[in-house]
Amino acid sequence: METEREMRIYEKDRKWIYGTIIMDEGICLIENEEGDLFLFESLRSPGVYIDLGGEWVKAELFGRFAATERCGNIPLTGGEAIRYLKTVKQAFLDFLSDLDDGQFYSFLDQLNSLGFSVFDCVYAFNGLSFSADPATAKGASFYQFSNDVKQCALQHHYERTGERKDRFEWTTSEGIRIVTISAYKPPS
Repeated sequence: METEREMRIYEKDRKWIYGTIIMDEGICLIENEEGDLFLFESLRSPGVYIDLGGEWVKAELFGRFAATERCGNIPLTGGEAIRYLKTVKQAFLDFLSDLDDGQFYSFLDQLNSLGFSVFDCVYAFNGLSFSADPATAKGASFYQFSNDVKQCALQHHYERTGERKDRFEWTTSEGIRIVTISAYKPPS
């Protein structure tokens, strides 16, 4: 995915998960804002930050210490506030990568106007990922979004035979239903 697209994805506030570092008998654990507890080694995030004096500093965790860009190695004692970037489901990232620029930005605008971000994707099935020949594929993909207040289901119907056709059917738990269609013939 291009840098400009990544910048658009990561401009949203809900990109962060907040938590606390817990030291238990020398073992570094992270408790996130939902109360889930896990080993720091299982944290798979492209961006981890520790709150140092009210400032978020990029860090990498190593058991009993954190290596930071500006402050060097910081010993971890427990109780440190941490935030890390949410991950986006790979099938959903593949879907976004398949969209041309116009579709990509229109899609994000539609998703955001419904009150969701890419980080709210809780289920992703990308049918194109399973196609033997994506250039001639026809089918549907399914995505579910949740922001803890409301839900949104998205069906993406696609056809890649000659013309490229895409239909997006959005339905929210508030009863909003939107259908958008795009079609174009790729240059030969």
